[in-house]
Amino acid sequence: MKKKNEKALIKQKDAILEALQKIEKCREQHEKSLEIGYDLYLNLFPEEIRQLTWLTSLSVICTDIRVLPEWIGELESLKILDLSTNQKIRKLPDSLTNLTHLKKLVLDNTGVKRVPSFISKLTTLEVLDISIVDLKEVPQSILELPKLKRIETRGYDIKHLPALVEKQNELNRKEFLHRIDRCKKKHYKNLDLSFLYINELPEELAGVPWINKLDLTCNNLIQLPKWIGHFPELTLLDLSCNELTELPDSIGGLKKLKEIRLSENKLRTLPETFGELCSLELFTLWERHNHPVLEEKIGPGSWFSFLPESFGNLLSLKDFFIAETRLTSLPDYFGNFKSLKCLTIYTSITPDFCFPVSMKNLKTLRKVSLSSFGRIPDFIGELKDLTELDISHNKLKTLPDFIGNLTKLKILNLHSTWITEIPSWITNLKKLEYLDVTSNDIIANPEMLIKELPKLKDFDDMYNPYK
Repeated sequence: MKKKNEKALIKQKDAILEALQKIEKCREQHEKSLEIGYDLYLNLFPEEIRQLTWLTSLSVICTDIRVLPEWIGELESLKILDLSTNQKIRKLPDSLTNLTHLKKLVLDNTGVKRVPSFISKLTTLEVLDISIVDLKEVPQSILELPKLKRIETRGYDIKHLPALVEKQNELNRKEFLHRIDRCKKKHYKNLDLSFLYINELPEELAGVPWINKLDLTCNNLIQLPKWIGHFPELTLLDLSCNELTELPDSIGGLKKLKEIRLSENKLRTLPETFGELCSLELFTLWERHNHPVLEEKIGPGSWFSFLPESFGNLLSLKDFFIAETRLTSLPDYFGNFKSLKCLTIYTSITPDFCFPVSMKNLKTLRKVSLSSFGRIPDFIGELKDLTELDISHNKLKTLPDFIGNLTKLKILNLHSTWITEIPSWITNLKKLEYLDVTSNDIIANPEMLIKELPKLKDFDDMYNPYK
């Protein structure tokens, strides 16, 4: 116990020293922005910050600090105060009312459960981040701040605070329309409408048909309007983290679309018109979870179970990424994707996931990542130009010999594959630069084998019996 306490004290001193070095640099160079933290051994708010009265941005993030000093109100030039992930800070000092220029206050993941009413005196405040678990109270006076533009809650449940929900929806819609209007006036090519938690897309969005990239991540969209297919120049569409159960047939009208991201929705399949996306190069769909135990405890987290026949028309596809879905096989047409370079299938719902024989035709593949499989499919051995192979988190116990024939491999990840030894054929992989065998049951020290890999730069072998 004494040794543990001594180690903790040393780490606390190191954390304070690192913070003081950043503060001193800020003082010497008269910098207007200071960021410290990311260290749970930092448990005191450094007094030295008090002298930096010219600061306009102060971030003290992810620490063990319990108390904000009253003198923080002396930093009257502050426009941004970020206290993210300080879970032991449960109270804010009254002196914050002296920060009369403050525009952004971030209390994300702090211990503050009731936002104090004196925050309503910060009349210049534009952004308030109260992404807090079990938030108890936000006074009405704060919701009426004259310049408030955003209230961020990062998806935490706030249904028990109806006034907050109503105000947040109002501000989010205003911000949504403001971004569209700015895009119109400036003729921007990229439009970011993420993290606004709106339920439906307003028709005003159809008024910017020239955009190339559209980010709708983290909204509450249940469906898309038919006019979503009327963006002839669109190359990237990100619909991740919504509540979509289907895509409209009009999606096939996006003839220049190269990337589509559909993660964390409730899609079961894709419309047949999806196969009309003749320029598509990247397809990403990562669902929340597909483990039966998790589904029993917290409800369904995966829905996607079927790829339509028309998906086989996407002959420009270069990168196919799925994770936590309900797919149990890939269709035979996958062997026709002669442009495919990256294939990723994480956390298959079945260890007997079926790959068609045609997969051996994918000679262009350079990177393959597979997890939660009972065995590594034979077609991998046919991919002689493969440079990256990630087969981590597969209960294999032994590795297939054909991996030793993949002599162009530069990266090989065998993390958590239950292997008991590194096979001798590993020495065939003369171009290997990175090898990870972490968390296995390797008994014999592989030092002699590793020495025969001339280009190896990084060998990770933690958590094995021989260690």
